[in-house]
Amino acid sequence: MPQIEVEEVAEPDLDAQIMAERLAYSLDRGRHYRRAGYYILRKVMDAGARGVEIIVSGKVTSQRARTQIFRAGVMSKSGQPAQEGVDKGVAQCIQKSGTLGVIVKIMRANTKMGDGVKIKDDLLVKAQAKEEAKLAKTRADYVFEEEEGVLSKDDKKLIDEVDEGEISEISLTPDKEDEEQEPEKK
Repeated sequence: MPQIEVEEVAEPDLDAQIMAERLAYSLDRGRHYRRAGYYILRKVMDAGARGVEIIVSGKVTSQRARTQIFRAGVMSKSGQPAQEGVDKGVAQCIQKSGTLGVIVKIMRANTKMGDGVKIKDDLLVKAQAKEEAKLAKTRADYVFEEEEGVLSKDDKKLIDEVDEGEISEISLTPDKEDEEQEPEKK
């Protein structure tokens, strides 16, 4: 005798097959397709999906078949993110005018996209320190060049105003004459 195991789905609003069947059931009960489509769309996005795409195709309102697409968020269409991160559900709804097809695609929030950028903080700090060291060297070179070069009018004025006697008292390196005089005073 066959046995059936039933498991509860953790988040049914993020399961594409369940949402496709809910939409098909809603259309089967006579609800307007646009209202039902947007209701499912909002419900899935509120559950925390990155993106949703709902396609309803068939004789929706008239005798002519057409396709109505509802989209929200980001949906990857190709590549590895589309294969691994997009859940797809398909359902049918049989009405008097004909069969409606329902496709629901849900892109989960934890799907890794290829366009993510990660910054390595330790390498960034080293590079910034290196650039700052270069700037410090160039600033020092610039200061020395100014001292050796031609002085501006304001600098010349300041130098003329300063008394030479004050400069010898301020200087940090003792002159040879000052060193000879100090032992005599002691």
